[in-house]
Amino acid sequence: GLFYKTAAEREKLLAAEREFITRRVHKIIELKKKVIDNAPDGTGQKGFPWLLTRRESTLHLSICSLLRGILALRRAKRRNMERLQLAVGGEAVNSVDDLTPEDLGYAGLVYEHSLGEEKYTFIEECKAPKSVTLLIKGPNKHTITQIKDAIHDGMRAVFNTIVDS
Repeated sequence: GLFYKTAAEREKLLAAEREFITRRVHKIIELKKKVIDNAPDGTGQKGFPWLLTRRESTLHLSICSLLRGILALRRAKRRNMERLQLAVGGEAVNSVDDLTPEDLGYAGLVYEHSLGEEKYTFIEECKAPKSVTLLIKGPNKHTITQIKDAIHDGMRAVFNTIVDS
């Protein structure tokens, strides 16, 4: 962990962290401006919602991004990041310094919805999705297991039909 001796040291550390994140957010905003300003009319690129994902993020990043029309997801799981990449067609990059317009994917509609006590982020209207998520809900675990088995059997039948032609 990080250790500091005084409150002033802690504040200095927090200020440095905020400055670091602010610089990263500004790089992303500049890329957004560059892509939108250079998009020809009719391509569907002007004004589309931007999606920024971070595995380890801070509230400051989310607030800065939200103020400029960029949706930031906090603490996204690795598997969900991989699925998102397949769905929208983007590429994962480790640094905003490496971010180029070619790394960006596309989603026509991104929104958050609460189902029960859980919040889910829905990403729809992707141009060429290669990933999909099915949400299964039931009154008990037994029913959910039966639904999962039925879906698995149906998908296996479709797969076998495609393979067997």
